[in-house]
Amino acid sequence: MDTQNLPVNRKDRIAVARLLDAMSDDLDLNVIGGFQGIGRSVFTADINRPGLALSGYLEYFASDRVQILGNTEIHFMEQLSPSQLQHRLERMFSFEIPAFVLSRNLRPRNLFLDICNRRGIPVLQSRRTTDEVISRIILFLAEEFSPETLVHGTAVDCYGVGCLIVGAPGIGKSETALELVERGHRIVADDVVTLKRRRQDSLYAETSPVIEHHMEIRGVGIIDIKNVFGVGRVRNSKRIGLVVELEEWSQDAEYDRTGLVEEFVTVLNVRIPYLLIPVRPGRNIAIIIEVAALNHRLKELGVHPAHELNQKLMNLMAKDNA
Repeated sequence: MDTQNLPVNRKDRIAVARLLDAMSDDLDLNVIGGFQGIGRSVFTADINRPGLALSGYLEYFASDRVQILGNTEIHFMEQLSPSQLQHRLERMFSFEIPAFVLSRNLRPRNLFLDICNRRGIPVLQSRRTTDEVISRIILFLAEEFSPETLVHGTAVDCYGVGCLIVGAPGIGKSETALELVERGHRIVADDVVTLKRRRQDSLYAETSPVIEHHMEIRGVGIIDIKNVFGVGRVRNSKRIGLVVELEEWSQDAEYDRTGLVEEFVTVLNVRIPYLLIPVRPGRNIAIIIEVAALNHRLKELGVHPAHELNQKLMNLMAKDNA
């Protein structure tokens, strides 16, 4: 599988308006100040609680992040005199701040809102607890800033293992996936698969919002897997644990017959176990992928059949030599 030329889409910023639109219902967000700055950009998936900045310490103030204000910050500002608060806010607002999000329907002092209105810094208010606001915004921003790419292939959930099936056009990827679905497994995407990296070690396949769970079968045409087989045979996202490349069988090629040496492919800087399976008449590729998925699960549990058999043979040879 050639991953060198995959086009990688990576957002370097999103507007605060995008956060408001996407999280408005989930966090019950309202804009209570600085509405004219709703187009401000957020550049990172991290968040910050500006308690130290409010106390006057700005040495390592993470001003480029969404700022979360909870009970601690709001009550601290209420302890300050108007002149103290004015001085500290003016110093803090000398930095470029994307937005403030307040939890528990808290409302800051009017002085704070006046400065935000004057500088055009959005102030969003949520009825959720501070922990909920933080966790949900982090998850949303991590999703938004995740690097992604498109691959031509098919993604299926086979025995709980996300399998990405790739190969040359016409090699039988869709037909193999269709047989896996008929055998009770679930399809994520066919033909166009969106791959996203979440965290540093997780690669997820997602269905296309346009194609969804439709599949092209040569000689039959377009079929809707969800309507034909039911909603229990589809899913919208799945973590990829195995990449399977189908290749037309060649008599001159050498294929792995023991499994002692594990191969990997790197997609979006994530290493994924890789199998190359030759395709020829009479081979049931769907069953082979089922067995590969089950074998992968065994390896994740610390059981490596090929290594165990090899060790057993080595022990027998050593015993015979002795």
